[in-house]
Amino acid sequence: MDAFRLRSTAWVALAVGGLGLAPLAQKAALESSAAPLPLAASAATVAAVLVLLWRGFRGGLRGVGRLTRRQHAALWSVGALGSALVPLLAVLAMIETSASTRAVFQSAYPAATAVATRFLLGERLSRAGYAWIVAICAGLLAVNVDPGSLKFQLGTAFWLLLATLPAIGLADVIAKRSLHDLSPDTVAVGRAVGGAVLLLSIALPVLDAAAWRSLIPTFPWVVLAGVCMGLFAIGLYHVFDRTAAAIGASLIALAPLVTVFAELFVLDAVPAPAQWLGFGLVMGAVIGLIRSERAFSG
Repeated sequence: MDAFRLRSTAWVALAVGGLGLAPLAQKAALESSAAPLPLAASAATVAAVLVLLWRGFRGGLRGVGRLTRRQHAALWSVGALGSALVPLLAVLAMIETSASTRAVFQSAYPAATAVATRFLLGERLSRAGYAWIVAICAGLLAVNVDPGSLKFQLGTAFWLLLATLPAIGLADVIAKRSLHDLSPDTVAVGRAVGGAVLLLSIALPVLDAAAWRSLIPTFPWVVLAGVCMGLFAIGLYHVFDRTAAAIGASLIALAPLVTVFAELFVLDAVPAPAQWLGFGLVMGAVIGLIRSERAFSG
């Protein structure tokens, strides 16, 4: 294997590992008594610091001061949606559901972006694209089947995770419309920092010391969650910089496999057969969607 392919493989592994392990770390923190809001805010802060350090080391902070007001507004909007609202909703959902279920919804984000760009930007989807989106929806429902009664469990966790889909779609539309002329590293920094600042601005005024102290017993998991989120942001840029977009996105869509097996061995959470079916259906359909929509850049 030549050096270029070796580096490309390493960046894919970093992005997939970060995306796959972040939900596991958050779930483990919740099971160790961490409160949801300080957990989300702290993990986002760790991720933002890591991305800032990396981008600063790589010279990625140059040009941030020359952004227009519209670009600043777009960056803050993308950060608020993608790095604040979505992680918070996901953490709240994982109080009731598994990290693997959260990860499967996470892998469906390309479908959410495809739908959002279709209706908000007027971009077309192929017939196959619509079929893959229907398959993704079927898989998301299958993941939420109760193993005992074989009935759908569409409780609070399901609706919280479902709400992350339009939020991600809208964030990607804003980024595509207003940030197309910025480098990916600038967008990554703005998104990570914007999310962390917003979550801290919400958490600090309303939380007492006891809420923050709930993180102490589970501090390593909190840090791991933030590091994984930051590593994913770093690795993602390099994956798309070295790999065809469709191939790179297809590989990253497999991240829930990391979550499922990590949760199986670390937290002893064994998915039911219907859930395995849902996992496979969602991931296969996401890969099919990405490959069928070559013009899609979400």
